[in-house]
Amino acid sequence: MTRRSVVVGLSFLIAGTLTGCAKPPAAEPPAPATATTFANALTAAEARAEAGDYVGADRILADFALKEKGTPEAQEVAFWRAMYMVDPSNKGASMAEAVRALDIYLATPGVKWYRAHAQVLRRTAMSVQALRTQQPIRLAAGRDTVFVTREEEIAALRDQLAKANAELERIKKRLADPGR
Repeated sequence: MTRRSVVVGLSFLIAGTLTGCAKPPAAEPPAPATATTFANALTAAEARAEAGDYVGADRILADFALKEKGTPEAQEVAFWRAMYMVDPSNKGASMAEAVRALDIYLATPGVKWYRAHAQVLRRTAMSVQALRTQQPIRLAAGRDTVFVTREEEIAALRDQLAKANAELERIKKRLADPGR
């Protein structure tokens, strides 16, 4: 046996020993069926919401929550249902309903995935609700009045125009009959 063949033989022996003792790379465990169906439900609901079908999106999420009742994913569905209620494009939901839904989500023990998001979303929904129920307020009176709503500004401009037209008519009559 030559020295070269001994080295090559030892190399194969060492390589074989090392590969035999080495652990194969751990394969990632497959995602649980619930996680996969949760992701599918969220994707389907998002597609419905993007198309303006908020009722359909809510139905998908509600069905998932019923089928997977008791799982962490089913508890988290409440966040997504509330989020679609807050969307200004959703004409079928109210901010009051959204705030109630977020309160329920935040009061549910064990929910944690979207807790911070839900808290911010709840504060936002409450702010929008407060702004919607507030009466328009004039911030200053007189010529430099600042209006809160566009409708109020239009009404004030129409009022000013009517007063100016009335004054113009009065001046025309006075000029037409100078003997008065």
